[in-house]
Amino acid sequence: MLSAKIGFANAYLIETGPKIYLLFPFAASLLFTFGALFLKRATGSGINAWSSIFLANSLAAIFFSGFLLLGGEWPGIDYLWQPAVIALLYITGQSLILTSVSVGDVSVATPVASLKVIVVAFLMTITSHSTPPNAIWLAALLAASGVFLINYFVPKQGRSNVLVTACLAFSGACCFAFFDLCVQSFTPHWGTGYLATVSFWFVGIFSLGFLKVATPLSELRQKRWKSLSLGSLLVAIQASLLVYSVSTFARADTINVIYSLRGLWGVIFAWMLASYFGGNELSMPRKTMYIRLAGASLLVLAVIITIIAESS
Repeated sequence: MLSAKIGFANAYLIETGPKIYLLFPFAASLLFTFGALFLKRATGSGINAWSSIFLANSLAAIFFSGFLLLGGEWPGIDYLWQPAVIALLYITGQSLILTSVSVGDVSVATPVASLKVIVVAFLMTITSHSTPPNAIWLAALLAASGVFLINYFVPKQGRSNVLVTACLAFSGACCFAFFDLCVQSFTPHWGTGYLATVSFWFVGIFSLGFLKVATPLSELRQKRWKSLSLGSLLVAIQASLLVYSVSTFARADTINVIYSLRGLWGVIFAWMLASYFGGNELSMPRKTMYIRLAGASLLVLAVIITIIAESS
């Protein structure tokens, strides 16, 4: 009975069109930003990134089990490699991005991670899944310009750290771009519910390997374990929202432009709340942060163009 009601609600969301489904990546962008800020606070107290990766993935495996209610079908053991590949891409991308957050500034890592928009649009073209409309390409270029502003104008003494942070975040963005395309491509074989659930069961199993390098439980009690728990929870929830929207609506290009708003939130909230979450934003020159904010504003323009394109 519950499964039937959820299936009906899911069908309703699909029929209502772009105005509804864009809310999922929008919410995910906010949740990821605050999740990253809490995890940054946790790593600032001495908790390593592997602890946050393990906990976030374990929570994701639990949350995604509920996706079984969305239905699907078992395509056979020959297709089992598909959720395994999705899981590996997710873990690799997440590890790179969360590591970039722990070693650098959130106001750098989150905007660079938004370059996934460009990668997704490019991959969708060369793999012939679909050809993104010109408006999406324009939005992607604006997003790239915004990321350039955010990362180019930094103090000389901090450029090496910014470069490392940017490289890690961009590598993670590439992994997640392939992740989104695989989810969109493999969903017809499994259905949204089965593919998401099995993929994140693999994520949970593969993540057990992080236990060997995670901060020992005895040490967590002396550090900011509450920030670790809350940050991991938010990252897991945003992942479920993003995977649901990509697999259900099959618009990875548009969804990722909306999701790129995390670049804007990363600059604004990392700066406004730096005294609580920690990070270098509090000691940054105002000029640097204004330039980062200007770059992030280009991301907002990219989102507006995308919404107009979707509504027309």
